[in-house]
Amino acid sequence: MPNAPSQNAASKAPAATSSHGRLIEVLDALVRRADGEAWGVRELANHLEESRSTINRILVTLVDRDFAVEDGVGKYRVGPRFRVLMHALNNRSFLLDTARHLLDGLAESTKQAALLSVYAPHLNGYYVLHCGEAPATLFFRPKSGNPFPLDFGDIGRAFSNYLRKHPSPDEVSPHQTSIEPPQGISEFEFPPAVSTVVRQLAPGLLILVSLHDLGGIDAKVRDSAQATLNQVADQLTQAVGVPGGIGLEVVSDGDSSIVARLEGLLQLVCAEPNGFTCRLGMAAQLQCNAATAKKIIGSASLERLIHIDGLVLYPGARLYQWAALLSNETYSAVKLCKAIVDSLVKETGETIAFLSFDRTTSKAQFLEVTQGWRPIQYKLEIGVDVPLYAGGAGKAVLAHLPAHFAEGLNLEKLTDATISSHSKLRADLQLIRARGWSVGDGERVLGAFGIGVPFFIDGQVAGSISATIPQYRKDECDVPSLIESMKQASRCIGHLLSLGGTDRVVCRTEKELPVTAIK
Repeated sequence: MPNAPSQNAASKAPAATSSHGRLIEVLDALVRRADGEAWGVRELANHLEESRSTINRILVTLVDRDFAVEDGVGKYRVGPRFRVLMHALNNRSFLLDTARHLLDGLAESTKQAALLSVYAPHLNGYYVLHCGEAPATLFFRPKSGNPFPLDFGDIGRAFSNYLRKHPSPDEVSPHQTSIEPPQGISEFEFPPAVSTVVRQLAPGLLILVSLHDLGGIDAKVRDSAQATLNQVADQLTQAVGVPGGIGLEVVSDGDSSIVARLEGLLQLVCAEPNGFTCRLGMAAQLQCNAATAKKIIGSASLERLIHIDGLVLYPGARLYQWAALLSNETYSAVKLCKAIVDSLVKETGETIAFLSFDRTTSKAQFLEVTQGWRPIQYKLEIGVDVPLYAGGAGKAVLAHLPAHFAEGLNLEKLTDATISSHSKLRADLQLIRARGWSVGDGERVLGAFGIGVPFFIDGQVAGSISATIPQYRKDECDVPSLIESMKQASRCIGHLLSLGGTDRVVCRTEKELPVTAIK
């Protein structure tokens, strides 16, 4: 396929003609427009030189797995589940964590820009994975993940020189036609590099660290730049390639689609980006037959989503690029769950609040309150601490925390109905754990009847969703039906935000009870 002339398009790998390859191409297009206009089916089909029916079928399957969402009629963009996985890669990677620490410190001490770039064979170019910014009036911050051709800037030329001296049959030739530089930036606007160091990492990544002159660079900094960058590169090399994740498993919900299998693979490498050791074999790990596993692994390797070293899986250059592109946007768990909550509100008509529990601070807050369509509703404050011992939302969380947590709380009376006895609270929490939901009848807000259902992320309670109903209407409310709808929404939230770990809960159909998918 020819190179796309715009949109920072990557040149297509010639062998990406399998169903897995087409799926990856569609995902790639969605990611590159994550902060832009949503793709239309016809437009995307023309861009990828595929039939509209094929692209439409792929998009529908992506929507089914929350890898894509429909944004308007016939328009699509990246979905919440995909964002969860990329967020995990951004936050769990030793490479990125070490780079942030070292390059941010280097930029601060030198008052210049310090960059980590990655060679991208799938682009025949490179991209910036992290930029350490100087604390100065003038700063340089290229968009993370934006692709540049190998003839663009000092970084591209340094990569090209390295590739000529160290040719590899696995890499795309640097002499092939490269991509177009991103719109809105010229090489003149890219500060010159004081020094660059290229290093091949064990997880199959070719990286480059560089220091860029923003003006007024100190002579000592310039003279020591090469040695300093070599030290940074050495520490980055030591930080990666320590495999783990032996106990992690893919959660199967019975979906055998290509997207579900790819999700399973991405779940492994994003949850354990420092190397996932696959002792069981990929077929067993992905819960599919050997032929299917081979196709998935082959396509993902070819498209640079993953790198395989013996039994160990690592994120590839393309996967790091996807994570970098999505790192330019603020990650919000409550926004990712918006469709689930909105659907619950539409179905029940009740006001639904999303409560998040922070284990670090041991505090809970309502992050979002979605008003129902019934005529009389409660308006709850967001961004304020919510007591865990009073009201349905808080007690739903408290019931699943260690017993000593509740024992240490000061049970201050908020209303006449607030539980102020630890023995009564213990009995209430035991009942909540047994049945899976809580009730607060005027305990926190006078005249309010609340129902809370906890949600779990990788087996740990992370918050709750609650319905707040005027007390006068609780007798006419179909409470059992409301609770079942809330339980289903809670399971879907847990499924969306989990990565795979002990006691991960799988989102099932409404008629099914939650199941424990991992031992």
